[in-house]
Amino acid sequence: MSILNKIKSFSFSPNPDHILGIKSGIVWGNKTNGIFPLLYISKPRAISQEDYEILLNNIKISFEHDKE
Repeated sequence: MSILNKIKSFSFSPNPDHILGIKSGIVWGNKTNGIFPLLYISKPRAISQEDYEILLNNIKISFEHDKE
């Protein structure tokens, strides 16, 4: 069974307060036994902090589940 089938829900945080010292946006996965980070979205050096925040506030992420 794929891990995607074990995750009950996903959430995204642009993480403006830098939780745990992490400066990236975070995609969280929620399983029955807890929540965990799945994906960190770091700011590329080539864009400004302002543009990075715009991107984080307008991002759309989707996961495709396996057809098992």
